[in-house]
Amino acid sequence: LRSLRAARADAHAANARVSTEQWLAENGEPKVDLTDATRYDLVAYRDARALLLEPSSLRTEMGCISAFYRYAHQRGWIATDPVPRWGEANRNTLLPRTRRARVEKFLSEAQTRHFLEAGLRGDGPVTDGAPAFPERDYVFGLLLATTGLRREEAGLLLDGEIPTLPLMPSSGVDRFVCRGKGGVSRSVYVTTELVSALTLYRNVERRAIIEAAQPRLRRMRREGQLFVVDDVTVRNGAPVLRRVKANIIVERLPDEDRARAVQVLPDGRIEPLGLFLARGGLPPAIAYWNEIFADARDRVDAYGSADRPPAHITVAPHTMRHTFAVRMLAALMREGEDRANDPYFLLVNPLLTVQQLLGHASVETTQQYLFAAENWHEELPTTLRRAAAELVTASRPTEGVDA
Repeated sequence: LRSLRAARADAHAANARVSTEQWLAENGEPKVDLTDATRYDLVAYRDARALLLEPSSLRTEMGCISAFYRYAHQRGWIATDPVPRWGEANRNTLLPRTRRARVEKFLSEAQTRHFLEAGLRGDGPVTDGAPAFPERDYVFGLLLATTGLRREEAGLLLDGEIPTLPLMPSSGVDRFVCRGKGGVSRSVYVTTELVSALTLYRNVERRAIIEAAQPRLRRMRREGQLFVVDDVTVRNGAPVLRRVKANIIVERLPDEDRARAVQVLPDGRIEPLGLFLARGGLPPAIAYWNEIFADARDRVDAYGSADRPPAHITVAPHTMRHTFAVRMLAALMREGEDRANDPYFLLVNPLLTVQQLLGHASVETTQQYLFAAENWHEELPTTLRRAAAELVTASRPTEGVDA
């Protein structure tokens, strides 16, 4: 990853050098090069490039140019640094001050429900291209929207990590530990409503997939392509795999083993341990879920409901994670407002809580959702309509108006 980032940075720097040299050759003094550029040249170059590049690309290019001149000045190649800087920190003021418009990519409750039902499950009048496993796709999306799991984390869950309905605590909330991005472990909470929705998929579609996949699974076992465990037990509420006289904590199971983990039952049947299965009896490739969501978007568009997601949002698995973050943060802030008449009274706790739920390494990442959480409530459309209604007369005189 570091090599990729370095290569990308080198490419940006090379592009910045070439475009700067070309601009100076066309607009500067004869035989001018990078070390001859003045502050006026750089500001004029920035303004010219601003007409051609997106703000993010322009900031990257100006950052590369700033780094070059700082280095050139430190090495003594130039007497003065031509980049305009400000303050004790010598902040690069060559960077454009244009701020990107804030577009929040999350769904309202009605939009989320409609996408799950009409899109992923295929409810409604659209019959062409119906999902092959509607309950599986529906509960996968529901899991993302109610837990904030990443696509990769949800796609490789084991069936034993989420309890069945009879084993749910009386509180209606249970948890399991997930090791996600960067190897960071966190608690993921599931509710009775989610587990209840999983029941139909588990009892019908998942059973049918496993039965149909037995020939393929047996062949894969003979070829040594499966991760076969001897037994699955529960310890302290979490599943533990036993393999070759060693216990494996599920939380620490690598992704490649999760994707091919099975148990051979006494009757010879092979039981996949994954929760979400494809036709072959094992979890589908992670990228496959993007295709499932693409098909769901087509169904939602064909359905034509007023609850379809807004045009600026291309709903993907990660959209459900954004939706969970905004809705959870907004709900926790409203809780603080209800208790103390101040939405910021418990602000630190909501941020830290959502940070832990999402597995963010830094609370600064979680704060990106704060703007949306502050400004969006489910009651907002009603409030907006009430404000507009107060400005619109109940009826208009029609006398003297041409038909």
